[in-house]
Amino acid sequence: VPSPTQIAVTAENFKTFLHWQYPAISETAYFTVEIKPYNLGTYKAVLTCVNISALFCDVSGEIDDPFSSHWLRVKAAVDSEQSEYAESSEFILQQHGKFHTPNL
Repeated sequence: VPSPTQIAVTAENFKTFLHWQYPAISETAYFTVEIKPYNLGTYKAVLTCVNISALFCDVSGEIDDPFSSHWLRVKAAVDSEQSEYAESSEFILQQHGKFHTPNL
């Protein structure tokens, strides 16, 4: 089973998403996302993104500290086979996120 590719984290006004690409295959692929906050030091599942078929995951609720480093990873599962995890680069919300002033 191929691993997801083109892993990217985007954040705008504290809404943070992990996006990835996956090749078209005849069976349905399901994805599981995990996050590793710097202070935890280990990966934990993003419970809203376990066995999903979408090519993105909203991880906004997982980032408690906007100044801390986070890493995200995603793997694919097809039938009973699983891919290796594909990992994002380090993500720091305060540094990598985009913030806009609200429209009044």
